[in-house]
Amino acid sequence: MPPRRPLPSGTLVAFVLLICAVLSFLSVLHPGYADVIAGDRGGRDLNSCVREAIRKAGGTGNFIQSHTRQRQCDSGDDRTSQGILVSYAILAVATAGHYRFRSARRARRRGVRPLDPARFPVLHTETGRLAVGAGQARRVTFLVDFLDSGVNGVTFGRAGHRRIILSRGLIRLLDGSTSDRAAFRAVVLHELAHLRNRDVDITLVTLGLLRCYFVLMLFPRMFGDLVGLLFVPGAAPYAGPALFDSAVFGAVLLAARSTILRTREFRADARVMEWMGTAQPLLHAFDLASAASGGRPPRSVRGWWARTTRTHPTFAQRRACLADEALLMHPGFGFAFVIGFCLPAAWDPVSSVTAQVRQGGGISGWWPPGLITLLLVLVLLLTAVRASLHQLRHRAGAPSPVPFRLGVGLGVLAGLALAPSAVADHLMLPGMRFSSQASGWLAVALLTLLFTMWCQYLGDSWARAVDLARRPFVTLTGVGLVVAWAVAAEAGTVFGLQWQIEYGQFMDKRLAALPGPLHAAVWTQYTYMTELLSPWWLLALLAVLLGVPLAGAVRGRRTSGGVVVPERPARRALAPVLGATALTAVLLPPAYTWWAHQRGLDWLASPSLLTPITVAVAAGTLSGGLARTRSMVWAVAASLAVGLLLALPVPTGMWSLQLGVGVEGAVLGTLLMAAIPRGRLLSRRTAALVPRP
Repeated sequence: MPPRRPLPSGTLVAFVLLICAVLSFLSVLHPGYADVIAGDRGGRDLNSCVREAIRKAGGTGNFIQSHTRQRQCDSGDDRTSQGILVSYAILAVATAGHYRFRSARRARRRGVRPLDPARFPVLHTETGRLAVGAGQARRVTFLVDFLDSGVNGVTFGRAGHRRIILSRGLIRLLDGSTSDRAAFRAVVLHELAHLRNRDVDITLVTLGLLRCYFVLMLFPRMFGDLVGLLFVPGAAPYAGPALFDSAVFGAVLLAARSTILRTREFRADARVMEWMGTAQPLLHAFDLASAASGGRPPRSVRGWWARTTRTHPTFAQRRACLADEALLMHPGFGFAFVIGFCLPAAWDPVSSVTAQVRQGGGISGWWPPGLITLLLVLVLLLTAVRASLHQLRHRAGAPSPVPFRLGVGLGVLAGLALAPSAVADHLMLPGMRFSSQASGWLAVALLTLLFTMWCQYLGDSWARAVDLARRPFVTLTGVGLVVAWAVAAEAGTVFGLQWQIEYGQFMDKRLAALPGPLHAAVWTQYTYMTELLSPWWLLALLAVLLGVPLAGAVRGRRTSGGVVVPERPARRALAPVLGATALTAVLLPPAYTWWAHQRGLDWLASPSLLTPITVAVAAGTLSGGLARTRSMVWAVAASLAVGLLLALPVPTGMWSLQLGVGVEGAVLGTLLMAAIPRGRLLSRRTAALVPRP
């Protein structure tokens, strides 16, 4: 039997997220800075050209509908694509140089000397014994920092040249009491755990990429925007927001670096506790190190920033993580916020209004939003599966999934609002309403929030199958490939909603008269209805959203060798569920009729089509509201069953529309049903059946 290959570690997942953040944040180079890198320092300003073309066309609507807009402001001769390619090359070469020479520079700093076996025979013997017991530490070299009196250790070095620095204060513990010697071993094992966790190389590469990005890309861009803001007439509306965007991108990267490096330390602590069988030596080392340190940063703006960007967690956080594994297995709001923030940053160069005008420049040929999105989605999926695996074993101590969901949703919203093209889009198209722009951001954020909830549901469905599988990595790889295929097919449509909604107000007078949120809702529904014209799209959607989770649940039951009885929460009271179902059935027909009128599709609101849709939505909402578990599955299944029966007399080209709208209404009704509390009446009945002592 082949060895059981575990899932990718949380440390690897976290560092992949940081690499994706750096790559997606290269969008600050769009559109002008990459031109300068590639040597294009002339040519006409695109934004000025577009505004002039809009004036000549007689308005933004006429300009958008004109087929000659690309010839009027042709960006085909710019060098944005070459500039992005050159940026990749610069970062790759600089990161390789950092990886090659950074470790040697640290080893040669003042006060650091190789461990002399003749001078420290006991220390040499003890460190050698500990290194032999830890995997991946055969060729490690120990160094001593004679100027550091604290209780510290540092692991670094490229492949084949691993080094661990031990401070003078740490070495003194070897001559102390029994607890001090145990604390010394815990600190050394903590540094060896970084080698065992294989996070030294990826840390060095990722931090090198991050530093090179700051020095070679972000800071020069900020300097150029600052010069434009101060000295170029008329550049303030663009240079000011661009400077602010770059500063926010840098702050998010620093906060992400801090969160991920803290995760690395938490996992090394967990490895030490696994090796030693107890956390007491490590806790004693924390006490000694905290006594020698300077304490917490002050409570001020500077102190808050120091706490936010510090690369090591506080000793209180490390103690809490050792006491509760859930803090390690369930990433919080900050980790999820970075995932969400990176998604619109990756798509901004190809899915904004500016990107549509610059299509002649061929930027999409060199910018990989799909690849970055796939990596981010895999990070999201792995995080959800790891959290579900922990929840499977520790149901009582699992934290709420709501902060993680909100983190992704708010991260997408913030990323769209602070995207480099957001201000340029608003200023370049006269008459664009901010409410329409912000509503487009909100629509994309809500769709991403729903996708995050589905990923968590997928993780719960496959948790048992992955936990009992002989090769869990292979099992999860198959699921990940299906999710990656679905994301690759529809990510462009989701993130393209932003510019489509912004264009929509100029393309249709009825949309222009609507408030921004209603305009975004109408256009999003229209996009969904357009996809439903293909029955195969609906079948693929249902297969992914329902088939993949159900396959995981069935495989988990088969692998466990029997019927798995999950925890069954109390059922909702019947009266509120019936009331919510009736309300949904009453509101759906006028809302759908109003939407069809706004899009000029009144024939879609005919009674022959609307009546079976309403019945299917009511059946799905009722089933989802009364279900104890998997309410969304019951809602969709009931809606599909009723919809198929009622769709028999419908023409073949319309049944996918009828079923798709019915499923959508059932899902929305079930989501609203979550506001109804579960089972107070049932709980009292159950309590009444319990005999009194």
